[in-house]
Amino acid sequence: MASVDPRDPLIYQEKEEDPDMKDSIETLELLISILRPYVNVLSKWNIEDRELKVRVKHMDEVVQKVFQEVQPLFDSNPTDVVQGNEDWESSPTNVPVFFSILNVLRSLNNEMTEIEDLLSHDSSFSTSSENAEHLVCFIGSLLQNLKDVFICRADSIVLVKKVLEDAEDRLILFRYLLWPMPNRLVEQANLFLIFIGAQSLAFLISHLLYSVCLMNDKLNDEWLSEFRDVFPDVIDAIDTSLIEGVSDMCDEYLESLVAVPDDTPIMDEQVLAFADYLIHKLRLQSDNEGPISIVAPKDLTDSLINELNFLRHNLMDLILQNPIAEMKSLTISTQALIFETGLFIYMSLDTEEDDLKARYCSFKLPDLLKAVDNLKQQASDLFNKFFSESWQSYCPSTNVLEYVNFLINKLEELLHAKAAPLNALKHQTKTVYEEIVSMRKLLCDVGELGNSQMEFLLTRYKDAAYQAEYVIDSFVAAEGSIWCHKLGLFVVMKDVKILQKEVKSLLTVSTVGDSVVPSLFGGASSLAHNPPNINVAVGSTEGIYYRVEEAANDLVVLKDAEEEIIELLTGGSRQLKLVSIVGMPGLGKTTLANSVYNHPSINLHFYVRAWCCVSQVYEKDTLLFDIFGQIVGKTIQSHETSPEDIVQKLYQSLKGRRYLIVIDDIWDIKAWNDLKGPFPDDGNGSRILFTAREQAVALEANSIPYALRLLSPEESCKLLLFKVFGGEICTPEWLTISERIARNCKGLPLAVVLMAGILKRTERKEDCWEHVSNTLISSEVSDILEFSYKHLPNCLKPCFIYFGTFPEDITVSATKLIRLWICEGFVQQPSLCQKSLEQEAENYLNDLVDRSLLMVDRRSSKGGVKACHVHDILRDFCTIKLRNERFLMQEHKYGGTFVLYGDLEKHICSLLFYYGLDRTINFRRNLFNFRFVLQYEFLGVLDLENAPFGSGANTTDFVNIAKLVQLRYLAIGVDTDNIPSEIGNLRNLETFLLTGASDEIMLPETIWNLVSLRHILTKNSFFSFQHYNQDFYQYFCQLDNLKSISAIPLSHGDDIEKFILRRLTGIQKLGCKFSNSWDDSTGCNLFPVLNFLSELQSLKVFFLGKTLYPCKFSFPSNLKKLSLSNFRLPWDEISIIGQLPNLEVLKLLNNTFEGQQWDMREGEFENLKFLKLDSLNIELWNASSEHLPCLEKLVLISCQQLEEIPSSFGEIPTLQLIEMKWCSSSAMESVKQILEEQREMSNDQLNVTIVGVVKIHG
Repeated sequence: MASVDPRDPLIYQEKEEDPDMKDSIETLELLISILRPYVNVLSKWNIEDRELKVRVKHMDEVVQKVFQEVQPLFDSNPTDVVQGNEDWESSPTNVPVFFSILNVLRSLNNEMTEIEDLLSHDSSFSTSSENAEHLVCFIGSLLQNLKDVFICRADSIVLVKKVLEDAEDRLILFRYLLWPMPNRLVEQANLFLIFIGAQSLAFLISHLLYSVCLMNDKLNDEWLSEFRDVFPDVIDAIDTSLIEGVSDMCDEYLESLVAVPDDTPIMDEQVLAFADYLIHKLRLQSDNEGPISIVAPKDLTDSLINELNFLRHNLMDLILQNPIAEMKSLTISTQALIFETGLFIYMSLDTEEDDLKARYCSFKLPDLLKAVDNLKQQASDLFNKFFSESWQSYCPSTNVLEYVNFLINKLEELLHAKAAPLNALKHQTKTVYEEIVSMRKLLCDVGELGNSQMEFLLTRYKDAAYQAEYVIDSFVAAEGSIWCHKLGLFVVMKDVKILQKEVKSLLTVSTVGDSVVPSLFGGASSLAHNPPNINVAVGSTEGIYYRVEEAANDLVVLKDAEEEIIELLTGGSRQLKLVSIVGMPGLGKTTLANSVYNHPSINLHFYVRAWCCVSQVYEKDTLLFDIFGQIVGKTIQSHETSPEDIVQKLYQSLKGRRYLIVIDDIWDIKAWNDLKGPFPDDGNGSRILFTAREQAVALEANSIPYALRLLSPEESCKLLLFKVFGGEICTPEWLTISERIARNCKGLPLAVVLMAGILKRTERKEDCWEHVSNTLISSEVSDILEFSYKHLPNCLKPCFIYFGTFPEDITVSATKLIRLWICEGFVQQPSLCQKSLEQEAENYLNDLVDRSLLMVDRRSSKGGVKACHVHDILRDFCTIKLRNERFLMQEHKYGGTFVLYGDLEKHICSLLFYYGLDRTINFRRNLFNFRFVLQYEFLGVLDLENAPFGSGANTTDFVNIAKLVQLRYLAIGVDTDNIPSEIGNLRNLETFLLTGASDEIMLPETIWNLVSLRHILTKNSFFSFQHYNQDFYQYFCQLDNLKSISAIPLSHGDDIEKFILRRLTGIQKLGCKFSNSWDDSTGCNLFPVLNFLSELQSLKVFFLGKTLYPCKFSFPSNLKKLSLSNFRLPWDEISIIGQLPNLEVLKLLNNTFEGQQWDMREGEFENLKFLKLDSLNIELWNASSEHLPCLEKLVLISCQQLEEIPSSFGEIPTLQLIEMKWCSSSAMESVKQILEEQREMSNDQLNVTIVGVVKIHG
């Protein structure tokens, strides 16, 4: 607090040249600044002693008269004294008057002594409650006087400087302790002791300062020494009275605060300043630089410093800014803590010579730390009272650290977002971000402790991080009061700090030798007794490969079973015959059926084939649609034909053809009775093969049952060794332990494969395998699954159990799965790695396949996983895992299943829809209540691609969806050709997938503001940008994260080529429709220049223009995958494609090239590994093995005029598969000939698949 008339005497001294005059002016200024507050506080006090009143009144009159006389000397501006008014000294009358005034002030010394003597004996005023506020103001002026004296009388006060500094510390503390008290607080007996002590010290120091200024150089050492000796006695008297009542003071203070009315603010800026001062003093003491001395361990003092600093910057500001009734109790507790700490600091002054104070401080420090803990718990309770508790325990417990990485990235994006969604919470969010990052580093250091304690710490860390995300998400969604969001983040910081202490303590004891135990982030399992030498690193998938025999296909090693089934299907009666494979779950029924279905002899024997999966819940029409689509060679949409017609059409498509229909997983005879109608018996050897768990179902269907038996111990061991060692040689010691482990699997193939997945990732040391063998005693698949799950790396666990969100027996697109994993936060960018998130996720997928936890349904053209599923038993396991962690719920409505994945009460993370019983139903829009989706404000993933919104979501629906600002994944069918601009509100969106009902969908300009976008895709439609203004092309954002976009219109030299694509330099996958770009000057169709897309790897182009060729292509040299459709170019034009140096996959579709003959040239397609020719009119293919030296897979579909495949293709050393569908019989015969020749040459690598044959009639 400033003095009554604040001035800096040094200002004038710099201008005044006369030393005597300078000193006199300085003395006058100091005396006035000391005496005016002195008499001001006394005159306002209620004093009853008559003599004291008279003397106070007299002194007040003298001081006021002096001040009035001084003013005219400075042109009615008293500050001219210190500002050096040049006109003042020029007046000859001013100097005598000035010295006369100074003498008057010097005469007041005796008056002050008498007043203080009377004051010490007058008890009447002590009962007055009006004096506290005046005393606070007086101390504030006195502190300013001290600063002035320290500057202007530095030489005079050397002997008493330490005493004055001690007095300054005590006065500051007294001032702060008195400040927040309402006047009535002084009526409390013990609290009034603070007032008495402050008063005594204040008047003593004021008189001392007056004397110092009065005598100046006339001060003698004897006088100063006498005061220095008296001062401790005064302090002792004050401290003795305080220490006796200190305990009751805190109670009285708390009671008085509680009595304050709710509408009266309790905390103000002075309380915050007091907290800052206390923290500063404690830090000085901790560094041995301050006046206080605490008899307690240094770590306790440091803890108190850290805790107070944490409260000051994360809670007290919040309380000050939100003086509301709900926070009164928290405010009272906070202010009481500061008051107690202030008393503690006061008692810590000069404790070396006071045993009573020293004992108090040593006992009080732990009490203060406990009070801090109670205060933080009170904040937590308040938050939970006014805010939803649904965040608690709903966060996934798997892959905790990867989830936290996801949250860290999310916070970084929010903190740096241009839209500033967190302005009001930015400080708290930044602090939370720093604490979570710091905590993660600590957990890296602690590593895998291999005990329940570490699991417990991880769970608490996860809960704190999840609560932070929940609070921030709710703030962004404008839910709840801002004070509650700030309080929630305070609670998060509190919890993380507690956790940090515990982890740090573990760092001091959890060591092996001289080093910390292995890191959590090395991929080690969190299994309690998992040995550290189990290697579970995620496998790499570098390069292109094609495995004809999937891992799961080796599940049944009984070749005799496969041969017997094939014999039942191809031999015997020519009448329609049913064959069934029966057995318990996990025996490999589906795997055996799949192996038979894809066997070359089956491919060649049956004219058409189809596969469908029934499962426990099925829909007849949906299954018949699937079968019909496979028979006719294209996907059949429900709107193309009615359910009533599908039976007849399927019957007609099979009539006269030898067919094989596989019906997998029939649970009861009703399913077969529902499906058998469209299958004709033409006496041509057609067959139906189905799998069932119960033999009774097979017998009721009049089928020939084949009962699948358990594996023998030898067969189990053989399968185990093959899965673990592959073609490697197994030494006798490994054979012995492998036999023991295989026997524990009790002949169940699924158990053997799961066990092999564990051993394959276990270090090949005998003790490690013994550990697995001894740990896993039970042969139950559930136990093996649990063991296998616990041995998964943390990053793979949520990816695996995510399959519990998919319906039974569903085949999942790998691309979609990877995008979902990324948007769910399961996949994080590896440090010091150039791989993209998609590449890392693909590694995860391949690792799960390699562990035999996933089954591959289809491979991509490059050999990667294109589609996959999990075994029913594994899916059930995943579902149980999800439900046990309380973040999975399924709801059946609108003809399908909604899967809610996340917090079931409020904080839903994901909502996915799957077609259920009947996707042929035509839903009316009023059947679907869109609020069902909108109630989950915090959705991060919304997959409504197949949801029955009539024919799709309209513009209004999109406006509503745009309110779900946390969305990262949005897949939805649309019933509009104009996406509204509100979609630009989804600033977190990463994947945007539309299934359109119209040919074109207009994307708004705001879509390009979504800097997090990685994929913008559409099915059945093209995006349109014709409505964009020209100004947009100049200023739209560069989406550095965008990796794929399809399908966009493109033509040579248009705005899309010149502006949009040139700002998408990171694009890796592009789909487009190419319109006419005819150039008269060159006489060709100019293809857009795409050389600048240096990251582009996959390009798909559909030509919409007229048949005008030649076409001048301009493809990036780094292109690896190219798909062209409908160009109708002559075969001569293909050379420009053949010269692409990195091209590995080429698909030529729908008459892209026309002409009867393709003459391949040397030096082209040197790195091509996959070639697909679909719907071309080629007849003669002149080529040899040298033209396609690296080819691995050749696919021919509907090339009905092609006479034969070049016979020398069988000599291509890398060729693994020739797949032929709906081609001529002569082409089929040429493929058979190639296969036979290769078999004769002992080439078992090449396989052939043939579906359907077209007879060409001359």
